[in-house]
Amino acid sequence: MSENNEETTTIGARLKAARTAKGLTIDDLQQITKIQKRYLIAIEDEQFDKLPGDFYVRAFVKQYAETVDLDGNALLEEYRDQLPSVHTETIVENVDEVQPTRVASREQPASPASRVRNYLPTIIVTAIVVLILFFIWFMAVRTHAGSSSSTSADSSSVQVSSSKKQSSSSKASSSAKSSSKASSAKEQTIKANGSSDTAYTLTNGADKNKVVIKSTKAAWTSVTTNGTQTWQGTLKADGSHTLTLPSNATTVKFQFGNATATTVTINGKAFNFNPKNSTSQVRTITLTIK
Repeated sequence: MSENNEETTTIGARLKAARTAKGLTIDDLQQITKIQKRYLIAIEDEQFDKLPGDFYVRAFVKQYAETVDLDGNALLEEYRDQLPSVHTETIVENVDEVQPTRVASREQPASPASRVRNYLPTIIVTAIVVLILFFIWFMAVRTHAGSSSSTSADSSSVQVSSSKKQSSSSKASSSAKSSSKASSAKEQTIKANGSSDTAYTLTNGADKNKVVIKSTKAAWTSVTTNGTQTWQGTLKADGSHTLTLPSNATTVKFQFGNATATTVTINGKAFNFNPKNSTSQVRTITLTIK
């Protein structure tokens, strides 16, 4: 009996018990925290020598604890004798800050020739645009010259025609303004794609849509725009994060590690991504922007 009590009071057993109580598997935890599965298993088995280093042991344990609704700092303090010591007590808020991205780790200073190659497509496109604008200007000048010659031959006819064109232009301008006002009056809407509760479409949004993510408990969230990760991190209880989507965003994927404790607003309006009141904590939502 004493052996069982001793086992359940170790940090690995306590974390595993909290994970099991939340109904999460090791694979679920790997998806939420982005910590490799072998490191999570090593933490539960208290084989800390299998982790990258002493600093990462404390960082990963803190991330694991907050994901299963435990107080990470309190847990580190309670079990400080069981954990490797580090030179500094600074513990980051999420795994992103202790795991350098692959791109950053491979980044090397670009040579002058490489920089030229990188800008070459932009230079070519700019040159083409300039040529097109020059051609349009040339044709406009040529057309204007021919129109001036025709006007001198019959000024009275041109005056009548000009008057009609001005009237037509005024009506077209008025119509365009009315259309613009009608368009700006349209309200933003977010609707589910058919009967799906994981796929939605946003219409009449802003040029750069503002997204605010809030959570009532510790919750990991990831936002991917057009296939590229825009942001990911773990919010504390009653925490929030604001981000602005790029103007060319067409598809946004939200991944929630604690969906029932998370809310999202877009341009100040609530995005109800759980209309069927699903109790699943780990959810992936796709939003198409039109």
